[in-house]
Amino acid sequence: MTTAEQNKTADQSLNSEAIADPNIKTIQFDYGFKRGESTIKEVTIRKPKTGALRGLTLSDLLQLDVNAIATLTPRITSPTMSTNDVYDLDPSDLTKIGKEIISFFVKTTDEDFQ
Repeated sequence: MTTAEQNKTADQSLNSEAIADPNIKTIQFDYGFKRGESTIKEVTIRKPKTGALRGLTLSDLLQLDVNAIATLTPRITSPTMSTNDVYDLDPSDLTKIGKEIISFFVKTTDEDFQ
């Protein structure tokens, strides 16, 4: 195997790990938001740590409170969305990002019930 092939295999392995990481999610927006002359239609969010939740209540996030989502989103998105970017989102896109944020707080395995 050549060095180029080894590098390609290593890159694919890293990509597979990133795809499988349950603490990182990619959101495909229906409409997106403007950044300069371009429209951003995809962002990646990471599971928030406790520090990213400062000043927020989990109940507000779980109720899809727009202000809570707008406060948290800049702390966990890549490319980083500003608060104004969140406020400019179409409601369907806001719902998508809110749904993914909520999914980080819900355990999907039965480990806790055993």
